[in-house]
Amino acid sequence: MADTLDPRRVEALGPAEHVVQTLTQTVDHAVHNRPGAVFPAPNTAIGVRWEQVTWKQEGPEKVVYRLSKAGKKTVRTRIGVLEADGRTIREGDRIIGEYQKPGLFPEVVTYLYKQIADLWAMDNEFAAHLASWSFARDHRDLKVILAAFMLVQNRSGEPIRDADGKIEFHDDDFRAVGEAMCLLRGGKDDFNPKLVLRIGDVLALKGVAEINRTLGFGRSAREPAMGRYTKAVEKYLRHRERNPKMLEGLVKAGFRTSVMALARRIGYKPETPKFFDILRWKQVQAKDGRRALAIGKKVRKADTWEGLSEAEICEKIVRDKPNYKLIVGKLPKTGLTRAIMAAAVEAGALSDTDLIILTPTLEELGLLKVPGIKDRWDRAIKTAESQRAANIAKNVKKAETVEKLQEAADTAVKKAVEEVVKGIRVYFIVDRSSSMTQSIEMAKTYLEKFLGAFPLDKTHVAIFNTMGEELTLKSSSSAGVRQAFAGRNACGGTSYAQGVRAVAHRKPDPDEDSLMIFVGDEEDYNLAGLVKTIRDSGINPMAFGLLKVPGGIGSIVRDAAVQLGIPCFMIEEGIFADPYQVPRVIRNLIAATPVGQPTVARPVAKRKTLVQEILETKILERPAWAG
Repeated sequence: MADTLDPRRVEALGPAEHVVQTLTQTVDHAVHNRPGAVFPAPNTAIGVRWEQVTWKQEGPEKVVYRLSKAGKKTVRTRIGVLEADGRTIREGDRIIGEYQKPGLFPEVVTYLYKQIADLWAMDNEFAAHLASWSFARDHRDLKVILAAFMLVQNRSGEPIRDADGKIEFHDDDFRAVGEAMCLLRGGKDDFNPKLVLRIGDVLALKGVAEINRTLGFGRSAREPAMGRYTKAVEKYLRHRERNPKMLEGLVKAGFRTSVMALARRIGYKPETPKFFDILRWKQVQAKDGRRALAIGKKVRKADTWEGLSEAEICEKIVRDKPNYKLIVGKLPKTGLTRAIMAAAVEAGALSDTDLIILTPTLEELGLLKVPGIKDRWDRAIKTAESQRAANIAKNVKKAETVEKLQEAADTAVKKAVEEVVKGIRVYFIVDRSSSMTQSIEMAKTYLEKFLGAFPLDKTHVAIFNTMGEELTLKSSSSAGVRQAFAGRNACGGTSYAQGVRAVAHRKPDPDEDSLMIFVGDEEDYNLAGLVKTIRDSGINPMAFGLLKVPGGIGSIVRDAAVQLGIPCFMIEEGIFADPYQVPRVIRNLIAATPVGQPTVARPVAKRKTLVQEILETKILERPAWAG
């Protein structure tokens, strides 16, 4: 839930806390590759929510249907009629929402861009460190938006002159950070052509362009500020043209059309016709006759496997080892067979993530019974990096496979926090009062995805109404969490202080910091009692996390944080619908918890906070070839 704009809380956020709040209060994907609709959601950070929809022509009307899952089935529910403007969805006299084509989710992009702009206003250099830190992380939406911002902000290495007009030195060139993000190669962390394209889409977005104008980043009152984007794209394409193997690699990886789109966007002029040949891009003379290369030249046909036998296709896969996306694009009309999928797995054409995503297909084809393939799948499960497996478990039949996929989801959370959780003790305080009647089951589901991240001996859980009770977890798995909460339903009054009191005997060690994560609706108004109980407990939390479930208008946890002088990091409900967000947000939440001051009992701080990690990240520099 979005935090209210209480001045006490806003003023308490310096640049460090601001970025942590942005990283932990995740809202939604910045990109949706399916048609959707946006509906008002006033209690969220961005004020709207996105849902997948489709529409069908029914007589003179385009009727819009919400698409939702019920087990393995997709349920279509009518929500309204799409008007002639192609955007407004209306049912009778009411405007229901707004239809959005696949692509950027403007509200999310603008929200995140504004957070970065606010951070920039507080501390330019910290923003540059954040962008550099993000490059090696898996949060693609954040990376793209940070790269876009750094390419247009106004610290661009301008000369600083003395009173006589002589150049004393040059200002920091933080636009070079944006260039570096586009141009550096970092394995899975570098920007593929789609992400470079997306940077341009972000900068062209109306809300982003308005923010940039307000900040004075662009001179035009009509055109969006693009900063060094065009130059960065030109360098990106030129480097790959001069290194044909790199360009060929992009084509093999399925980025051919994205490279072509980049070239069109900036009017790229290749040095030789080979650029077009590798892309199989037929050139036609422009009306003004400006083009000079490869005009009318025939291009190679796309390499497909139409007409090849199953055995021949398997031989090609084993020999060439193409990635799975390329295999699917080349398949003949006969489609994906058991033998072709087996060859793809054995040739290493599928990543660990691919194997987890394709579990239902592997099960349907009977390949999870094949020893070599089953071993490969088991290894992928053990190295899972997101909770996507938990969602995929809904689409498989065998209980054993479901259990393995749930194990993968638990593994992803544990891996995400295994380093940052060292030196910290975590207390979960869960509201089970009668005001939670509608939300308690939801809270339990969320905790299944959350609690598995933490070591049992450093995790303490309490539930409370007017009395508090400590829960014992027999296992940190989802099954262990379900068992601990079994039979505990919503009832009684509310006393957050009793929840804290139930675990007050679990003191942190002298060299440990502590974090309290509250789950509830904040419907308790004994603020003084909660603050006193926390102070008397000796736990000395360095920060709060708050997962506020629907139903309450109170603010006791946030108000207590203000009185205690510690940050309170909000945890958005929306993260639990996204398999990639849960591990990421938990990691950032733990890492964000401040480190306690050294004392006689605590001589050395063993932990490094997220803010320290960001500040210690070296500001990115362009690769040598980019000048």
